[in-house]
This record gives sequence, C-alpha cells and structure tokens, in this order.
Amino acid sequence: MRFNLRIITGCLFATFFLFTKVSLGSNPSDWAPTWKLPPETRPENIVDEPITIPGDVKKSQFFSPTACGACHPEIFKMWSGSTHANAWKNPLFQAVYNLGKETAKGESQKQTIESCVRCHHPIGHSAGETDLPLDDEKGGVVCDFCHSVRATTGIGNAPYILSPGNAVAMEGGTKYGPFDDCPDTIHKSQFSELHTRSEFCGGCHDVSHAGNDLPIEQTYTEWRQGPYNTGDPETSVHCQDCHMRQRPGFPSTGSTERPDNPGFASPEIMGGKERPHIWTHYFVGGSAAHISLPPNSEVQPQMAIDRLKNAATLEVHVNPDVKKGGLLQFQVDIKNTGAGHYLPTGLTELRQMWLEVSITDSAGSLLFKRGGVDSKGNIDSVATIYHTVFGNEHGEPTVHVWEATHIISDNRVPPKGKKEEQFSLLIPEDIKLPLKIKAVLNYRSAPQYLVNDLLGEKSIELPIINMTELTKELSL
Repeated sequence: MRFNLRIITGCLFATFFLFTKVSLGSNPSDWAPTWKLPPETRPENIVDEPITIPGDVKKSQFFSPTACGACHPEIFKMWSGSTHANAWKNPLFQAVYNLGKETAKGESQKQTIESCVRCHHPIGHSAGETDLPLDDEKGGVVCDFCHSVRATTGIGNAPYILSPGNAVAMEGGTKYGPFDDCPDTIHKSQFSELHTRSEFCGGCHDVSHAGNDLPIEQTYTEWRQGPYNTGDPETSVHCQDCHMRQRPGFPSTGSTERPDNPGFASPEIMGGKERPHIWTHYFVGGSAAHISLPPNSEVQPQMAIDRLKNAATLEVHVNPDVKKGGLLQFQVDIKNTGAGHYLPTGLTELRQMWLEVSITDSAGSLLFKRGGVDSKGNIDSVATIYHTVFGNEHGEPTVHVWEATHIISDNRVPPKGKKEEQFSLLIPEDIKLPLKIKAVLNYRSAPQYLVNDLLGEKSIELPIINMTELTKELSL
C-alpha cells in the first residue's frame, strides 16, 4: 500500500530550512516523564523535583562540542560522527518535524511535535529559544547536554533536570558521568549512577504521545520488560553495555563478546587517568545511511552494519515427507539473538525488517520468491514486514505519529524471542534436484518511496542491509 506524503511520517524526517521555528506554547511538565520507577529500583539521581522547562537555562551556559573536544579529543571524534551529533541536523528528521508543525491540529498533536525538539535539540528547547538554525553547534545531543544532566524525574519524553556551568565565563560547573575520581580542571566531575544505567537512555528513548500517552517509541521499556534486565546488578546488561562498548571490530551485541575498552578519557598529558574501560561514544544503532549521519561519519556506517549482522539468526525447518509432485512445507524462524530490545525498535512505524525467501532447482530455475525488492525500492506486497502500524482517530493506518491514537498491529521480534513464518510450494514432477531454499533477513531504516517523497531531488537510495541469511538444500 502506498500512502500519500501527508500520512507517511513519524517524528523523524524533512526538507532543509535555514531557520526552524519552535512552538513553546505548553509546559513539558505536562507530558514528561511518562512514568516513574519505584523508589527501591531507581538510580539515586532519579528524583521527585521539577524538570527543566524552557527558559530555565541559557544556551550560552553550555560549552560547544568543539570546546569539549579540546580536552577529550578521542571521545569527541567518536561522537562527532554519530546520530546523536546529527539529531537536529538530520534532513529526514527536519522534513517530518516541519511537516508535523504544518499539519498538526489541536493542542494534543502540537504538544507531540514540540516533544520532538526536547530530545533533538535539548539545549535550545530548555533555553526557550524560538529560532534554532540548522547549523547550530549546540544542536543535537551534545556533550555538555548529557553531562549537565544532574538528575531526571523518571522515564520518557525527556524529563531531565539540567545543571550547566557558565561557558561564557569559562566556568564549567560540575559534569556528571561514570567516574568519581577525575581531577578538577575547567569543571568539576561527579559520579552519576544514572549515567551508568539504562534509565539515562530511557529519558529520550522512550517516547509517548504528549497528548494521549500512546506509546510511540519504547526502546527502554522493551529492555526493562525483557530478559537482559535481570534485576540483578551483577547480571543485567544495560544499554551502555552494548551501545557504549562497541568499537570497530567489536559489535558488542547480546550474541557477541562485549570487552572492556581500556584507555584515557582525556590525554595523560592533560591529567587524564588510564582506566580499564572508557565508554565509547560512537552511539551506533541501525543507521547505516549517510543521510542519517554527519558528513564526517567515517566508521559508523560499517559499525551499524556489524551491529545489524549480529542481531538475529535464522533457522529453516522442512517437512521431511516431501516427494516430486507433492507439497513442500517449511518454516523459517527469525530469532532475536543480539538485541536487548525488539527488532526493530525506535521509529517502528518506519523501520522495515522483512524476510526474503526463494527456492531454486539445481539448474538455477526460480520456483518460489517472496520478499523481493523492485527497481524502485518497493518491497513485494505479500512480504511480511516486521514493524508497528499506528492508527488515527478514524481507524486508518498512519505514520503521522502526532495523529496516532492507537496501535493497529505490532509484528516485531522481542529480545531472545522469535517469529515463525510458514511457507508451502507444490513441487513439479520434472523438478531438477536438489532444491535450494534461501532465506535472507533484510533491514532498511525507512521505505524508499517515503524518502523520495520527502527529499525529492535531494533523495538518496537507502541501503538494504542483509542482517543474516541461511541456505538449505533438499534432495527429496
């Protein structure tokens, strides 16, 4: 099914605009957090205090990432090629965001559009600024935002409490992070339990509709309710244990080793201490397209492919009682063996994960095909796509998340879970044996036609990633 552009977006896409207006007509305290943790299970700096709202801070209080990079060059280099660095400038995000501002109706929908800015340009939103240029060096998820988060009030829709220094006066204040023994430099440092746990990521990576509380992006909740959260600090695998351990050569998923990364957070000549593990700042997920990443991203695309290729496995089961002229029945199992959340996660109304299955005989003749992609990038209409379908108030499918009122379907693979797909084929009498069944699990960040509609002549072809494949021969 092909949707009109006006019903195809989620809080992620757009045309380039020199300046972007931000509506600040409502109080974020009305929609953040979306939920709180019980006191006995929360980090010590999840607190019951007012969150930071527009106007509570000034953008001039925050240091630019370049300034942070002067003392933390290796970490800056990792971060500068990441989706966090590009969270505001991403043209696809900008397209959807601006479309949402143009089409959102009523306070409920407009609040949802505003909530996008709170995570994609948290410093600008918190400062209450209404003109946020695309080239703003403090746009996106920057160093001094994350490390100025003193506390949060819970999970979802960015319920952060900021305590920045004063960059104009070259006073760094206190930066919060994983160490308690950093030397005081331009800023003080303080250990933050929150920064070492999934609850920090859950501030922005759990998103609900700001007007009707419909769960939209639930990556943290998927982790919290899944098997990687054992409830035991010794055995739980947090978001950081995969996404902030990955580096080139080490995908660091649930199905691979996640080794320490020894080194320095800042050079030894600057007083940095050698540590058994430095959290990496590549922040890799499934985004392998350069349009989702900064122009200077060099290693992240391949790291995203490495992560996707270590996220799932396939199994093929064939009914053994098969003869020429008979019915071949087989099942393909898709197992989520490497992700601590559902596959896919995040903007699941846009993500496309699907199974491509083909059967050929020994002469190479194609007997069966499902899940192929045509020359325009459209997936075979009978293929099963693993994603979420939202519905609007009229019960119609929509990827306008601001219009969403309910979930029509959610066909995704939970962590350490599986999906079973059944297939059948009538085998010709004159078949040339053996037969070859090939199953491929593919991933793409968004439908190609959507990107074409949104970006027009600026559009690029999104890569289709082969996550995993399996071939099985049958002699009948």
